[in-house]
Amino acid sequence: MDWITRKLKINNWEDVTYSIQTKKEADDRDLQYVYWKEVKKGELALSDDGYVAECIDRKQYKNAEQVVLPYGRMWISKRAKLTYENHRNTGEYSQCGTLTWEERESRTTRTKNAVSLYVQMMMQTGKIDWMQIGKTYRSDQAKPDLTAKRLFKTEKIKSMVDNKIQEYLTERDLNEGDVLDIIANAIELARNNGDPSNMLRGAEQYIRIMDMLPSKNTQTETLQIDVTKKILDEIETEESRQLTLERKTDEA
Repeated sequence: MDWITRKLKINNWEDVTYSIQTKKEADDRDLQYVYWKEVKKGELALSDDGYVAECIDRKQYKNAEQVVLPYGRMWISKRAKLTYENHRNTGEYSQCGTLTWEERESRTTRTKNAVSLYVQMMMQTGKIDWMQIGKTYRSDQAKPDLTAKRLFKTEKIKSMVDNKIQEYLTERDLNEGDVLDIIANAIELARNNGDPSNMLRGAEQYIRIMDMLPSKNTQTETLQIDVTKKILDEIETEESRQLTLERKTDEA
């Protein structure tokens, strides 16, 4: 037997805990239940995958009727199926379907546009304008920048960003290795020219590129540390060499 606690309008938004039991458990307790399409409010309903739960509500709309159970709801039709396990596995108890909020949100045009804008900013300047992204995503929010930041912390959106970056590179016939090679060459050129500031900028680019790939963060942490430390050590050496040269010039 499972238990689900819901806070619903029909219960004045108070927490109410409902039991979800198998057909066998209900039979062992001599409980009376009917198939969910035939259930009335307050009765026990049997799902298509063999689970019994209370019918919280049965709503009649203009052209359709809907049954509401603790773990989900479903429109009544000839082909409709209502199952408990798929709702339990996703933790989605308020919808007809079983997609999580993240999955549903990731399919919206506003989210896709926000992800595209984010990747464009990352690849072109490395600077993220969260207010602009927020207005693209949810301009109706009081603080769209904070709303966007919360969205981009979810694993599903991180994965979308990762895929979008791959698309961006593929369109330009590049891969991650090509991008890192270009940065490495730029750092080498700056090193040869005795230019510590551009070497440091290259190090920052390394870190930014690694951070743009959420699914690879764990694998690249060591690389980030090693590469950055090496470059910063070289910058310190280069700056020290320049300082020594300046002193010699002053003494002369």
